[in-house]
Amino acid sequence: MFSLTRTFLRAARPSWFSKQQFSTKDLPTVQPVSTKSLEDYENDLESQFKQMLRVESRSPLEPVQDPSIVDTHPHIRPAFNFAAYVNKSESLQHLVKLGVDLHKLEKRKGIPQFILQLDFERDMREHLKFLTEVGVPLEGLGEFVTKNPLIFKEDLGDMEVRINYLESKRFLPEQISRIVCKNPFWLMISTKRIDKRLGYFQKTFKMMGDEVRLLTAKQPRIITYNLEHIRQNTFTVREEMGFEPEEMKQLLLSKPKLWMMSELKFAQYDPRKELYISLKSLVEGTDEEFVRDVARSSMECYTSYLKTL
Repeated sequence: MFSLTRTFLRAARPSWFSKQQFSTKDLPTVQPVSTKSLEDYENDLESQFKQMLRVESRSPLEPVQDPSIVDTHPHIRPAFNFAAYVNKSESLQHLVKLGVDLHKLEKRKGIPQFILQLDFERDMREHLKFLTEVGVPLEGLGEFVTKNPLIFKEDLGDMEVRINYLESKRFLPEQISRIVCKNPFWLMISTKRIDKRLGYFQKTFKMMGDEVRLLTAKQPRIITYNLEHIRQNTFTVREEMGFEPEEMKQLLLSKPKLWMMSELKFAQYDPRKELYISLKSLVEGTDEEFVRDVARSSMECYTSYLKTL
């Protein structure tokens, strides 16, 4: 519940926001851009990736299915199964050795057909080599491809440009490695869009260059996250919770995931609906009753919180 969160966060300010020093050397910073110029990139990246899945021509490889199930239940979507192709496909065998979870990939619309059209030597080897060169560990390639198999659609030259961009903005090699590993979709996004996003965070939160780099390396997904969601959570932190600009920046740098969270499941303001919490319940009863019935937590967590005040 936001009112509860607000109370906790306000009370916790002194301990959460001790002065934290960041390097403010005169380094090149990302040029800020106006909010209006970012409107063309407010759609969730998921929409962009769904468009990439459009198949220009029908694949000759049909999904494996049980005809009896389809005949009996015509509305059930046929399920794809990689198992029928693993013994015949060298590319799938290589992916299995790398640790790619084919079971997860076969559940995603359009992905199985895309993967089966790829040749390991022609379409995959150089991409995998590039990923290791920019810091993805060999044992992490399987997880990376499981999350983003569409990386094989990207032009290697474009991906190199995106790495060069980060280097030009003084990101350290270890920061670049973390960015690529923690956000597998980063290398699919143009430098122009990334530049606008970094500029948005720099301008909105009045960051220095080092702070932009710190945020990006700490939580790379926030840079490419749904912008409207980021704006809404910024409004909540600033206007509803009452944090000052500097405090808000420090909160973002220390806990960036807060800007990626959806509204808490207990934020129910309609007394006629389940999970409604009245203001009266926040001030009445014992601590034990509050923790159990309102906060839905434990006395251990509550006691630990009180120690921070």
